[in-house]
Amino acid sequence: MKYISILAVLLVTLLATSALANGNDELLDTVVKGLEYQFRPNAAPGASIEDLQADFLQQAYLGSLDRVEEGQGRLAVRFDHRGQQLQPRFRWEYLLPSVQQIISDGRTVWVYLPENQQVIESPLPDESSEVVEDPLAFLTGLGQMSKRFTVAWASPALDSEGNYRLLLTPRKPSAIIQRLELVIDRAVVAYASSTQRPVYPVRIATVFGPNESRTTITFRNVRINQGLKDSFFDFKVPAGIEVLRPDQQQFGF
Repeated sequence: MKYISILAVLLVTLLATSALANGNDELLDTVVKGLEYQFRPNAAPGASIEDLQADFLQQAYLGSLDRVEEGQGRLAVRFDHRGQQLQPRFRWEYLLPSVQQIISDGRTVWVYLPENQQVIESPLPDESSEVVEDPLAFLTGLGQMSKRFTVAWASPALDSEGNYRLLLTPRKPSAIIQRLELVIDRAVVAYASSTQRPVYPVRIATVFGPNESRTTITFRNVRINQGLKDSFFDFKVPAGIEVLRPDQQQFGF
């Protein structure tokens, strides 16, 4: 049986300026506000991100196997608001090194492994919970990052292009994520303004998980607010495919 990609298993420079190195809390707050604002239900009309599509490159280190795996593919996410909660739908498709799909309609997650003739089906983690149970939190939970994570500057606090680097630690212990490192577009400080057109702010995300595993995702060719329909996130189990559920086989992120 082929190894499942790390995101399916987990379901993954310049020195800072003196102001950042000294812990500029005001700037950090502004960056976090700009990061979260576009994904909150109270964002001004035209300033929120309703959906996004992108290509991605992935490099995953599987600590338990002491092995690096690389992959690439495409993704799509739609951010549906339910009151003050954000209920994401997503479609994460690997093209290399093998074809795999991770799809959610906002209630259920399907991990489809064509080469194994299997699909793993499980409920989507509760977004209202303060415990991080979703390895895609860097993608689907951006509107509540400061509620679920303690946010600080990473070291160094800037990358070679002057983009901000953040270190996020779950406020409550998580079996899924030990910490996140995000590279945030340097223009994010303007995103907190209701007059700024929305731009997806995350350039690179690194998820650190159990057994010293880590997965780095780099986003390319991002397109936002394309009007993705419900049907784009539907999944129908193909004929002859075995369906596995958490009570049938131990499978966790």
